[in-house]
Amino acid sequence: MNPERELFRAYSEWRRLALAETAAIQSRNWPLLADCQHAIQDFQKLVSRLTLDARDEWKRKGEDPAVKEKDFQKLVNELIEITLQNHSLLQTARATAKTHLAELGEAGRNLKLLHRSYANGQAPLQPA
Repeated sequence: MNPERELFRAYSEWRRLALAETAAIQSRNWPLLADCQHAIQDFQKLVSRLTLDARDEWKRKGEDPAVKEKDFQKLVNELIEITLQNHSLLQTARATAKTHLAELGEAGRNLKLLHRSYANGQAPLQPA
């Protein structure tokens, strides 16, 4: 097993999951989003362990870990960017859902007024 190669694979899989997370948010597939988030948490732990293993290997080979880690910085920066975009998408979806919920609540109140009016044999009240 090559820890550096395994670390690269783990980062690549994390990236794939982050992009799947984006698709889940955009399609409002909340179960898939939850699955992606749980898997990403697992990969965060795996990446931490593999990073330590890779550093040990680099030291054994006489390579500078700081130089080697720069090779991974592009992946890390991309993951940060995707994560920030996902957070923004999620905030937008949440705001949209909150607005829709308020609209549904208002429609429900209007239906109750209408129902009461007809149930009492009165002329319909004007909705708010």
